[in-house]
This record gives sequence, structure tokens and C-alpha cells, in this order.
Amino acid sequence: MTKLTVGQENGRTVFITGSSTGMGRELVHQLAARGWNVAATMRDPGKADRAFAALDAVQVIRADVTDDESVRTAVEEANDRFGPIDALINNAGYAETGTLEEVSLERWRAQYETNVFGVVRVIDAVLPQMRERREGHILNTSSMGGHVSLPTMTAYTSSKFALEGLSEGLSKELEPIGIDVTIIEPVGFTTPFFDNLSTNPQLADYDGARRAMADFSAGARRGDLVKSMSAVADVVGTDNPPLRLAVGSYGLELVRNKLDELIQNYNEWEHVTLATG
Repeated sequence: MTKLTVGQENGRTVFITGSSTGMGRELVHQLAARGWNVAATMRDPGKADRAFAALDAVQVIRADVTDDESVRTAVEEANDRFGPIDALINNAGYAETGTLEEVSLERWRAQYETNVFGVVRVIDAVLPQMRERREGHILNTSSMGGHVSLPTMTAYTSSKFALEGLSEGLSKELEPIGIDVTIIEPVGFTTPFFDNLSTNPQLADYDGARRAMADFSAGARRGDLVKSMSAVADVVGTDNPPLRLAVGSYGLELVRNKLDELIQNYNEWEHVTLATG
């Protein structure tokens, strides 16, 4: 296979978690094509896209976001290969399915360990070098489920609600020292993500909730993975990037409907709220 030399005209480095499939894999290709050096991290490097081997500026690195030492080692390896990390994309994550009662507390903890604490763990490992240089861009992959919670996906969507708040607070902490934060909000694509949903025992009383989720899924319009990740790649490392970037037009409809519902709810009960003042 002929080696393709990329990354020379940009010279900057991006560290991506969850790079073996779906959004992460596509981002590796998109950013490499834009001249970035890419540290493509994943739990099992054996699952890396074989096309990565043809890209000199892509280094596949093992990283388990639930393990402190694994993350520290991955960051060190990326620094040794490429130098300082200019952009971090926290993309690793999965979805636990089932109603609140059906998902065990252990599985709840595992969901948050990857989707929330995993993000914190990677940021903690990368942020000091960005802070020292007073520059950098952190992008966290959330979901439109970080605004609109869904039945039978309470653990997953609530973890994305947490990531939204984490990222918004982080952006205010880092703005004075020149580091940007962007929340990527996809609506869903035809990727292995939907093949990797965790399942739990089902209680018959929640069949109605499952039907509601099935109806929602049937009516959902999937985003275009390549176009969406191209849009994300275009904002990585740019001046004044957005705090939130919705990818997939259906997701924008969902969040606008949610905002309308919030306004209606608060307006309807405003008389009670004012009486409490």
C-alpha cells in the first residue's frame, strides 16, 4: 500500500478518543485530509480502520477512557510522536438502554464512567499542556439527547445532559486563558453505535415506554455522517468556534421544540413562581 504523507501543511495535532468506528473514524479521515497530525485512540487498536495505515500523520494509540494509566500513557505517546496536543475530541461513548428501573445501579455507574468521567479523565490529562501554552480547543461529543431525554434511554441521555453542563461550565473557566470548548450535538447516524446498545431485562409495565421510543426512532431522520463530520472538522482549531454545534437538521428541530416546551411550561406556572418571590 502506498504511503500518503499528510499533516505537513497544518502541523497541528488532534487527539481523538473512540476512533475505531463511526464518528471517530470519520473524523480521523477528515482531519488527516485537512493536514492535522491525528492521535487516533481506541480501546482495541486491532479494530482500527486499515486505511489509517496509509496515513503517515495518523498514529493509532490504545486508550481506555475508564482507566487513568491508560489515558496518561496514550497522551504521552501522542506527545512523543507529534508534540503538544492542539485539539482534543472526546468522542468515546456508548448507550445503555432500558428504563430507570430496569438498568441496575452498576450499569448506571458504568454509563457515567465512560460518558462523563471518561471525558473528565481525558481532559485532565491533556488540559495542563494547553493551559501552559494558553491555547487549545476541546470538543466534547454530546447528543441532541443531551437536550431531549428519551424513554428507555434515561441513563444515556442523562449522561449527555451532564456532559452539556460540564462543557458549558468548562468553557467559562477556560475562556479567560484562551482555550475554546465546543459541544458536538449529533442527532444519530447509521453507524455501529446502534449495534452497540447495551440491553437490560425488560419489565412488561414499561412496554408503553418502549413503544413510544420505537415510534420516535421510526420517525427520526438520520444525519449524514460524512457531511456532519466534515462540518465538525472545519471548526476544529478555528478562531471563535461555537460553544454548541448541532449536526443533523432533525436534531435542531428537536432542540427548538424543547425550548418552546420550556418557555410554555415556565409561562404557564409563572403565577406560582412569582408568588414564591
